[in-house]
Amino acid sequence: MAKLPAFSSQFIAMSGGMDLATPPIAKANSDAIIALNVQPLFSGGFTRIEGYESIDGKIIPSEMKYYLIVLQDVPPPTLLNSEFLLDNKPAKVIEVIDNSIVVISQVGAAVFTKSSISIGEFTSVITYITSSVGDVNKSRDYLAKAFQYGCDLVRSVDGEGILRGVAELNENLIVFRDQDLFCGAFISDKDEGWKPVPKTYVIELSVSAHPEYFADGAKFTVDQQMHIALSSNVSTDNKKVTLICHSLFELNKQVSINNEVVGTVTACNEVTLTKGGYFEIIYHNFYGGVDTQYAYACNGYEVIEIRQDGSLIPIKVNAQYPQHIVAHKNHLFVSFKGGQVGHSLVGYPTRWSVLLGSEQFGLGDEITALSSAVGGVLLICCEHKVSALYGSTSDDWALKGLSKVGIQAGTLQSTFVPVGISTNGITRIDQTEQFGDFKLSELDASRKLGFNPLDNKISFTSTLANRNQVRFYSSSGSHLCIMLLPDGTTKSTYFNYPDKLTGVWQSNNYTYLAFNDGKVYRQNENCYSYAGKQIEWLIKMSFNHCGSPTTIKSWHSAELQATTQGEGKLKYRYDLDYNANFHATKLNEDISIYGGGGRWNDSFWNNFLWSAEDYSTPTFQLSGYSRNISLSFSGDELYAPPFELTGLIINYITRRLYRV
Repeated sequence: MAKLPAFSSQFIAMSGGMDLATPPIAKANSDAIIALNVQPLFSGGFTRIEGYESIDGKIIPSEMKYYLIVLQDVPPPTLLNSEFLLDNKPAKVIEVIDNSIVVISQVGAAVFTKSSISIGEFTSVITYITSSVGDVNKSRDYLAKAFQYGCDLVRSVDGEGILRGVAELNENLIVFRDQDLFCGAFISDKDEGWKPVPKTYVIELSVSAHPEYFADGAKFTVDQQMHIALSSNVSTDNKKVTLICHSLFELNKQVSINNEVVGTVTACNEVTLTKGGYFEIIYHNFYGGVDTQYAYACNGYEVIEIRQDGSLIPIKVNAQYPQHIVAHKNHLFVSFKGGQVGHSLVGYPTRWSVLLGSEQFGLGDEITALSSAVGGVLLICCEHKVSALYGSTSDDWALKGLSKVGIQAGTLQSTFVPVGISTNGITRIDQTEQFGDFKLSELDASRKLGFNPLDNKISFTSTLANRNQVRFYSSSGSHLCIMLLPDGTTKSTYFNYPDKLTGVWQSNNYTYLAFNDGKVYRQNENCYSYAGKQIEWLIKMSFNHCGSPTTIKSWHSAELQATTQGEGKLKYRYDLDYNANFHATKLNEDISIYGGGGRWNDSFWNNFLWSAEDYSTPTFQLSGYSRNISLSFSGDELYAPPFELTGLIINYITRRLYRV
């Protein structure tokens, strides 16, 4: 009696990374050969890359909402797309349905039933209001329009050209953009959006008495008006002092402290910044107070301290053209063009007196990065070498060479180990167990991706600490996401943006991006698009031989292991025999995944059911004969929560041996 052919199955656990270098016949079936606009999950699998939103302090698009408002009177169809103020917040009508309207506006708009609403010449009374509808797809469409409306409302920063820097302090953004003559600075405001930061002035005094009175935060009097010294720097001979404050003074005015005349104004100039530079920004609390977490920045021309209210404190250093900046051992370190690096007094980032302990070193090579590493060692990366500064103060500094391989400028970042781009590829700097030394080693991502530093043209970097990721941003538009695993291996994917990236700055909370439109953009996991533009993602798994590359299989079906919040729509396709042209393929077939379920009680004691699937296993049909198969998944929904794709089950029948 004839025996029916037996079905076989193979499970594929998606690794979450790509392998572009291993030959196809030896490649692990868990790796992808294309992974675009997705990122690896720590335990395996892929999820979509997060989106970003434009912000100005006044408008936050990811917090925009929609309101379904039922009215006492039937609204005219002409209200569609009308803009008005809802509780003094900008709002827009996006749909008119019978006697109700759908309005998008900011979160927190105080709107109540039985209150009056006016839109142009139409006025009515609200009888019912809700911020949710039963149709998930319609709700997502409304939220997408609300998000887009929020992005459209956001103002660009005043000025010309690209953004020069973004700092975040106490939930306020301080942004730099070139003006006519100088680089302007602006701070975000919940009521006005962008507004200029408070002006600061450099006051030069000749000291006549009590130089010890001049301290940071000291209160002094000029013309019977009280002022505060934001910063104070007394010369080593106690004859001159430099104050930073918010007031402009005339020359020869007397300055009093504690009712005593202590000095005379000899110069007073407004603090200005040179245009054309790119700010490198760090954060540190040198002063130990709960409200003294400040930002420190250099732009190739000046070094500044940025206060939480946007006040700019210029730092007078001992060399020209500052390039890189870092806080290390409670010193502020700055590198300069020409291979020089110097530091402030310990605990005083604005004081750089050589006589009091400030020091400067020469490296003999252009410095490309500074990083304070584990173990209290300062890594000084140059174009052709890497050195380390050991010690705690100027009394015991010791400079030691680590490697003859240099790091490219703008590429050094750190999660739990420093990672950068060298001439050899993607390199990590590990601390050895002996004597606290370091060694440089190439990440396996370089080999798997066939990474070429010259071709990739990395310009900016950032980290995503909660995912152990380092991200490298390329001027060519193909950006790289690398997840570092505890065993030293990596998972890598690529992502791109619809516009050319011109700047990346990272705070303690977010990563900020800049493009050519003068707006500030913030990466946010609650953003499901690129400021209203679709995120088109693609995953193509490596070709799978399902046991043997010498046997022909008849492909029957596949099951996807996935989850999301609610419903997610994606497309799948499959390719046979390394995309051989004698095979027909099904292209871009639709499939849905579900997830986010929870238990609910269905009237019977202790009888719990699922409200929805917690994990989705959709099955789709395959067809054709071949030795191997590759499955691809893609999507481009405008507004959909992130998903997880973690595994596949392929069902097939083994037919016969392959004959040449």
